[in-house]
This record gives sequence, structure tokens and C-alpha cells, in this order.
Amino acid sequence: MKAAAVGLVLNALAAGAAAAQPAAVESAAAGRRPLQQTIRFDDIAPKGMVLQQCWNATGIDDQERVYIGFTGRRADGREDFAVFRYDPATGSRRLLGSFLDTSQTAGNLHPGEEIPKGHTHLVALDGRIYMGSQGFHDFKRGLGTLPRYRGSHLYAYDIAADGFEDVSRSLPGGVVTRHTGIIALTAVPGRKLLAGLEHPSSNIVLFDTVANRVQTIVRGIPWQEGNPLSREIAATRQGRIYTYRGTEEPRHRARRHAIWVHDLMTGENRPTTHTATGGFWNGQSGTRDGATIFLSTVNGELYRLATASGEVTPLGHFLPKAEIDAGVRIDQLYGITLSADETTIYGVPRRNRSRESNLYAYDIATGAVALVGRLEPALYAGSHVRDSRGNLYFGRFGSDKASEGQAGLAILRP
Repeated sequence: MKAAAVGLVLNALAAGAAAAQPAAVESAAAGRRPLQQTIRFDDIAPKGMVLQQCWNATGIDDQERVYIGFTGRRADGREDFAVFRYDPATGSRRLLGSFLDTSQTAGNLHPGEEIPKGHTHLVALDGRIYMGSQGFHDFKRGLGTLPRYRGSHLYAYDIAADGFEDVSRSLPGGVVTRHTGIIALTAVPGRKLLAGLEHPSSNIVLFDTVANRVQTIVRGIPWQEGNPLSREIAATRQGRIYTYRGTEEPRHRARRHAIWVHDLMTGENRPTTHTATGGFWNGQSGTRDGATIFLSTVNGELYRLATASGEVTPLGHFLPKAEIDAGVRIDQLYGITLSADETTIYGVPRRNRSRESNLYAYDIATGAVALVGRLEPALYAGSHVRDSRGNLYFGRFGSDKASEGQAGLAILRP
């Protein structure tokens, strides 16, 4: 999949009957086959729930069925999070469940409890798809209201049993962490272990999936006012877990912070000699052999982590050189994905407060970035969801006038 060979346009599909059988849109270039479509789930959402946003909540299983979750508002006004599955082979769509309904069925929902965010990747591990939650949206400033929130849940969809469950129901207090959230989640390669990033503390939460318990909570990067918390946590086969802090505001893009590493063997969590800039981590995509993890920041900086050595190399701003020379910068980048042949990194940033949404490609061999195509104005989020046919999957929501609504699964088909 090469940038020069791809031209894209994005269609917006109406909810209801049209959502059940989404139609592909022809490329602007004459003679090209359809390259992209958006799958909508409004018609199969929980009754009365309006789907609004998707932040990183995408995943894929070993049968290449794609999972996606959306924050939404229920008919009674409460915020909830609904999870769906899409099978590209058949075109079938399923509602797997919502956080509130699943916890209610498990007897693990407190009166008035809301769970608006499933902000984590949907992580496949041993036949299950795991996801973490938080009962609030964000903490960029004071922490005074934290005690009013119950805490984080951990959910799992069991593929073979076809069941969606609240894993945290059997934990002390029915939550993974008290009063806080889990904003990022990853599987530790080679171990039956999930690593979660606690929000807003930056603590690392290690969850044993066999014993179904929190193994330990590692004290993380100290919180400071101004949102010093990333949306990614990276784990390697060497038993090292990497975290980072940073802000979201483009005006802070030059601020630089240390990258931290937790060693599972020694139990130590410390800053490394490597630093990064460009806001917090907000995307990652790793090679199949586990040797390299690419990381991106919310303001558009790209980094390469060599997992054996722990070396972190800055790869530059995720824009073509001509745009950078002209003063263009990325304000918002919400995910990256490697191509199937692992030669190219794709992402959909927004630039200089523009409402445009453009697909860009970074060629790993040369370091060159190219504009692939202009997409429908929207926000595109999620990382590392691709299939063996070269299709790329992103959560898509919003428009050129709004940052929520029109939520769906965007499929890019080169």
C-alpha cells in the first residue's frame, strides 16, 4: 500500500436502514474501484442511546473481526459506552453490550453511576477482548472532584462463549482502581498480563488475567496540573513498560519530558535518558516480530522504540517537508497504523486548527511523508487495527462543525 497509488474520498452514511447495508463511494479518479466506506451502528445501538465519540476504542481478533466502542448518551440522560463488532467477511454488525447494562446485570452498578469513557484500546488476549473504563471525561486541572467517582471497571468479551462481562465485579469494591479511571490498556507480550494506565495518577496497573486480580499498582509519573498524562502505554517482550506525560494544547508543543520505563523483573519505575515532545502520546503501532513500536503524539511527533535496546528515536513531524517549511503543524493526531507490509505508517491529523481531515503516509525506509488523500471532515481515532488484506480501520465521529455525532467505523481500502 503506497501513498502515491491511493486516492480517497469518504462517504457519510445515514443512520437506520442505510446503516445496515453501507455503500462504498467511488474514488474521484475515474476508473478506480471504491476505496472507503463508513459503517454505522446507530440502528443497533441500545434503545434510546445516541452514539457520540470514539477515543482509541478499536481492536481486532485473530479472525479479523473488528471491535469498536462509542461513548453515548442514553434516553435517561446518563452517559454510557456501547461496544460493537463488525465482520468484514460477511458485513455483519453486532451490538455486544454496553458498560452500564453489563455492570447492571452483574450486580455491580451503583445508583446514579455513569461510565462515559471506554478510552482504551480493545485488547485481544487469549480469546477475549479486554477494555477499561473511567467514570469521568478528563482531569486537566484540580483533583477535588475525584472522590465523587466510584472507580474503573475492566470489561471483557469472551469470543467462544459469546459473553460480555464486567471482570471487575469480583474485585474488592467491584472496581480495578478506586475513584480513578483506566485511560490506556495493553497486553504485555509473552505474559498473561494486562498493563493499564491509571488516570489521572499515571500509575501502572498490572492485571493478572489468569488469577483475575490486580497483581500490583506501580507508582507512576507524578501528576501535575495541566494534564500530564498520555493516552498510551507501551509494553515489550523484554518485560519493560513505557509511559510518558505531556499536555494537549498545541501552544505547549515544545515542552519536553522524560520517557519512563518500568522493569517487571526489578520492579523499578524510573525516567529514562530519552525525552519526547509534541504533547502526550496518543497512538502506537508495532511490528509483528515485536522488535519495534512506533509512537505518535497528539501534536504530531513520531517516535520509534527499539524494544531490545530501549532506544527511542525521534522521526520528526508527521507532515510533508514542504508543509512543515511553510509553517504548517499538526494540532490533533489521534492514532497511527502500520500498513500490512509494515513499510508505511498511516494517520489522519488535523492541522493548524483546520477542520480538514487528511490521510498521510510516512515511508519508513526514507522518512518521507506524503499526503494520500483528503477525507470527510471528522475526527479519526484508534491505532494498529489492520487486516491481512491491507484494510485499515479507524473510529470516526464529528464533522467540520462538531466534535461528536455521526459516529462510525471508517474503513480505508487501498
